[in-house]
Amino acid sequence: MGFIMDDGIKSATDCEERIYHKGDLVFSEGECSQTFHYLVEGQLSVFNFTPEGKEFIQHRVQEGNFFAEPAVLLQKPFPGHVEVYSKTAKVLKLKRLPFLEYLRDKPDQMLAFAMSVAEKSLRKSHSLKNLVFLNPEDQIYNHLQDYKTEHHCGENKKMTVELTRKDLSLMTGLRIETVIRTVKRMEKSGRLEIVKGKIIV
Repeated sequence: MGFIMDDGIKSATDCEERIYHKGDLVFSEGECSQTFHYLVEGQLSVFNFTPEGKEFIQHRVQEGNFFAEPAVLLQKPFPGHVEVYSKTAKVLKLKRLPFLEYLRDKPDQMLAFAMSVAEKSLRKSHSLKNLVFLNPEDQIYNHLQDYKTEHHCGENKKMTVELTRKDLSLMTGLRIETVIRTVKRMEKSGRLEIVKGKIIV
């Protein structure tokens, strides 16, 4: 069950629509907000910087999803930076209290919202386990499979992955040279295909 953003919610929460452009920061790590954020169109990157100053991508936000909602729910600082990855992005900002009041009156929507938060939490736990326990090949393979899931591609269907080697490096914490070597090794073993430099899995 996915969360459906409709005109009733927009009206009830007196939401604001904002258009951002590639490279714009929607918000920064450590900021607090009294508004929930929902991505209508585009793609966003959620990232942190390591103590050495290296960028580490937590995940990419796809359209039709909330982002950073646990921090708004708990009225805590955002745990990461959110930047526009696509050419443009359309974001809805829903005021916290009116949105929570709306959910209290709409049990189905409340459940859908809770399910979306739970699904994201589970995915982050899975990603953390991958970083700690898996070898580079399995880390990359699981990121590619997560990409397919986020884009609603069936397990037995192949798709072109619009992630660069640099993207995979930032998502896994692996050196880009390691990613390049590992992807080539995965092609040789048949775990993925490479056509004109693009990964197909």
